[in-house]
Amino acid sequence: MAKRMLLLVAVLALLTSACAGSSKSGKSTEAAKGEVTAVFSNIAETPTLDPAIAFSSDGLEFVRNVYEGLLEYKPASTELQPALATAWKPAADGLSYTFALRQNVKFQDGSSFDAAAAKASLDRIKGVNQGPATLMQNVASVEAPSADTLVVKLKAPDAYFVGTLPKLPIVSKQAIDQHKTAKDPLAKDWFAANSAGTGPYQLVSWTRNQAINLERFGGYWRPFAAGTPTKVVLRVDPDVSTALQLLQQGKVDMLGAVGPDDAAAAAKLRGVKVVKQPGYEVKQITLNTSKGALRDPRVREAVALAFDYQAYLGFFKGYGTIPAGPLPSTLQGIAQPPPPTQNLDRAKQLLGQAGYGPGKLTLSYLGLKGLSYEEFAGTNLQAALAKIGVKLKQQLTPWPQMVEIMSKPSTALDMAFLNQSMFTDDPTFLLRSAFYSGSLPTKGGYNWSYYSNPKVDQMLSEIPGVTDKARRDQLIAQLQQTIVSDHPSLFVIQPQLAQPVREGWDLTYETLDYNYVVRFFYARKHATS
Repeated sequence: MAKRMLLLVAVLALLTSACAGSSKSGKSTEAAKGEVTAVFSNIAETPTLDPAIAFSSDGLEFVRNVYEGLLEYKPASTELQPALATAWKPAADGLSYTFALRQNVKFQDGSSFDAAAAKASLDRIKGVNQGPATLMQNVASVEAPSADTLVVKLKAPDAYFVGTLPKLPIVSKQAIDQHKTAKDPLAKDWFAANSAGTGPYQLVSWTRNQAINLERFGGYWRPFAAGTPTKVVLRVDPDVSTALQLLQQGKVDMLGAVGPDDAAAAAKLRGVKVVKQPGYEVKQITLNTSKGALRDPRVREAVALAFDYQAYLGFFKGYGTIPAGPLPSTLQGIAQPPPPTQNLDRAKQLLGQAGYGPGKLTLSYLGLKGLSYEEFAGTNLQAALAKIGVKLKQQLTPWPQMVEIMSKPSTALDMAFLNQSMFTDDPTFLLRSAFYSGSLPTKGGYNWSYYSNPKVDQMLSEIPGVTDKARRDQLIAQLQQTIVSDHPSLFVIQPQLAQPVREGWDLTYETLDYNYVVRFFYARKHATS
């Protein structure tokens, strides 16, 4: 940690003395042509361009700008608005939705968007059965009764169904038909490195491990406002120090996946600002309820009471709040319990009741190597538990090894750090991912607490079918309180999005897309910058 902070200080000193901005003549030439280029730097690159597979923040940065869904979320919000569908209506029984489709929309390969293309796209997502397909588990069938009408039938009523549609990209049926083969009937090989969507940008080139270049799609159905990027470069800079240098020099306009320590450093750079937004993520430390001392809810509560929440909040440089539970406080209409606080006396009392005196209990913690906030969480927990007589052994590994370790009951550690974020407007989707008994890591899920509560399972299944929103929100609040009371995890921080951007840009990050995605059609560059 000390080495990292010294490096940041050195980089900051170098950057603040560097010359800011690229040549004015180059920018003037671009402006004269009516062109605006946005350069986005990320620490990683998507392994595929296929919108039915790409499901991480680096993949979604491409998908959200090249493809569209039937609906979309308004920028940086959970409010839905029309996109490729202009209107939608649920059936009286809630088992189907009928969509009126937008007319005169073209794909980037020149073909026309219609109900047949929408059906082929949704069927393809289910057929590929990766990332986005998890949002279609309740879809029974998709029908196209006419060119401008689409009907989606569900297995069970789901009040949150329409909120999944912005996450289900529509692709050209012509592209599927032209590039499929007997061995590859869904044209996965072609879509992995090519694209054919209706979005505002189209693929120009992809130089692996360097950059993806996009340009304005001339046939896009919406007009481009002044200052909207006409060219987009999605570049890869694995080293944050390098990315900060490029940002200071004006060679990069915005960054993604920057932690709070780097954001605080970037805020001091000349010509740079930090875009701050409320987020929908809650970082947690899972407590393995399936074995050892943590099977006892008193021990789990003691660990929760020992953690130093204020110290962890301080590490985030003011870019966050202490969460009350697994659901972010940014959700509207859902009552939240009080946030946790440290209480060492009560923690010692609970441990004594459970039969663990000072020095009688040793626990283990697993974090991601190289992520400072996960390392600090372990250090924080180790120091806090020492005050109540509990020893903690820390283990830091790369992400694939974390998944492997936690996927087996025999190797799973007592505690592990896990990021959980809203992905749609459906809070039960987040809760199902982390606390549903069917999402155990033995089945490929992220219930790293190995938590099983029949009441929680039942509520997760029933709540989406409740049509009255007020009642639904009330049930969700009760569900969250049930989970919090069982202490399957420590809910340690709800981070605020804080990402460095060059001054002169107005933009928002899509916090429902793992926090770091920008939809460039909604970004604006000032004419004078």
